[in-house]
Amino acid sequence: MRVIKKKHKALAACIAICLTLVSVPGAGRRIQAAERVDTAKTGSLLLSLGTEDSDQMAQDMLRIQEPLQVRLWKLADMGETGKYEFREDFQGLAMEGDWKRLSEEAFALVYDLDENGKPLGEPKTPPKRTEELRLTDDGSLTAAETLSVLELGLYLVAVDAAESPKYEYSFTPMVISLPWSEYQYVGGEASDTWQYEREAVLKPSRELRYGNVKILKTLTSYNETMGDVTFVFEVNARDSETGENIYSNVVSATFSATGTREILLEQLPAEAEVTVTEVYSGANCQITASDEGPKTVVAEEMEGTAESVTFRFTNTYDEDAKNGYGVENRFRYDAEAGTYVWSTDRDDVGVQP
Repeated sequence: MRVIKKKHKALAACIAICLTLVSVPGAGRRIQAAERVDTAKTGSLLLSLGTEDSDQMAQDMLRIQEPLQVRLWKLADMGETGKYEFREDFQGLAMEGDWKRLSEEAFALVYDLDENGKPLGEPKTPPKRTEELRLTDDGSLTAAETLSVLELGLYLVAVDAAESPKYEYSFTPMVISLPWSEYQYVGGEASDTWQYEREAVLKPSRELRYGNVKILKTLTSYNETMGDVTFVFEVNARDSETGENIYSNVVSATFSATGTREILLEQLPAEAEVTVTEVYSGANCQITASDEGPKTVVAEEMEGTAESVTFRFTNTYDEDAKNGYGVENRFRYDAEAGTYVWSTDRDDVGVQP
């Protein structure tokens, strides 16, 4: 087992995850070493997981249920002189210039990408090789899953996005060379001996996942002569790890007949602990059933099929009638701004039969 030491460091939610390869060549350096390449050999690639900066991240990644999916595309063959010959699907690529740009260009050739550079569906070009990497009990990768017997050449390495119950992890694609020499990366007096074994570090970063919360309000009896009746709910959520209050809102449902209304609260952080309290039960109604929680927000699946956490409340008409009506002020989640904004508007809520 290969263990990576971990140091504590707070890691913010990220849109792009940094995948660091210690042996990626620097732009503009000579790629050939002085000695000839032994084309009879094969190469090997040892991948390790760079969670050493965060104990919390390492522990959270252990909750990823599926193995990490690693895909390799062979971009170019390598000859005896160390020169790369790009393969048919990657003829438009070139070694000159920015290596980060080279990996981005190669990635765009194998995947259709969304506006954030994330893959849409399966790759257009089948990978040369696909491997599954499993996490050990300390959050590192098992050494037994070294990628060995690799043909010599230039590779694009990409790791599929992975999800824990709370976070989504993404990995930036990288380009690697097998074999490689120190001179390729530092130049000067560095050794130009070809090395056929190499190591790369997958440096993960993450962004929060989100889920929805439903409030189902049922009115079982109603006096039409009293006019509309409004019910008001206070919603609070706290971080399950720190206990910090991270969400507070007031929402309402107005009835002009018996039935059930649904209030949908969207984009609450996954694994937040939510409580819902009915703070106003209408001027002429009383609570007969109350479900306040706390309950834990479940992240939506990537396909959007996860069931929302649901709170149910039931009221009935109270003979001790007093006229009353409510106005709702609420926070809305603004997807473009990535935050909650205050609003006095309210979307219509549907009545269920």
